[in-house]
Formats: sequence, C-alpha cells, structure tokens
Amino acid sequence: MDSKNKRTIQTTILSPNDNLSKIMKQSFEFWHENYSNSLINHPLVWKKALESDPKIIEKIETSDKNSNQNPTLIIEQFFEMWSYAIRKSNYDIALKSIIEWEEFWKNTSYDQFRFCGEILQMIQTYWKDIQSKNIE
Repeated sequence: MDSKNKRTIQTTILSPNDNLSKIMKQSFEFWHENYSNSLINHPLVWKKALESDPKIIEKIETSDKNSNQNPTLIIEQFFEMWSYAIRKSNYDIALKSIIEWEEFWKNTSYDQFRFCGEILQMIQTYWKDIQSKNIE
C-alpha cells in the first residue's frame, strides 16, 4: 500500500467521527468483552459466519464480481489481524496493532478495509442472532 493510502486509513480509523472508526470501536468492545469472559474461538465463529450466513455470502460474492482482488483472502487476513487486536487491553492499543500489521496493508485499499468493517458488523449481528436463538 502506498503511504497516502495508509495515511487515509490511519486518519479514518483514528477519527472518532468517522463511521468506520465507530464500527471498529464498537466491534472491539463487543468482541473484546466476549474474548475476555469466555473461551469462544472467535476466528472459528467468524469463519462459520462467512461460510453460512446468506447475507454475508451474497455481499462477498457481489464484491468478488466487482473487484480485481480476492475479497475472501482480504477478509481472512483482516480477521486474522482482528483476532489479535481484540486481545489487546484497550481499543487504542488494538488500533495501533492494526495500523502496524504491514502484511495486511500491502495489498489493501481504503475501500477494502471499509468492506471488511461492514462484514465485521454483519458477523456481529449473525453472532447475536445465534445467541438469542440458543437462549430461546
């Protein structure tokens, strides 16, 4: 990734007023709390959602048709990075670890990162739905 693109992403995820930044912070709080208080295998939950939720599958397939790169690969890399980030003690440290994950940023654009944030939101909804069904 060129330095301009990296700065755009850094500025966006560090800006408390940006919608993507809000998504990432809310997701960190949700998954960090679940990670700290349980033995949930987050990457497995996320993988299951990616493979079984029709809305997520459709969104990825649509993106796949409109992209030169493989969105599934980018999403897998994003969730690997995110699984480490949610283990950090607070959101600011998690953001720093995300920004420093050079391997992910080499081939990721701002739009692709935003797409990953949207998928992250969808997976959280998927997880909440499954949990509510398990309670019923």
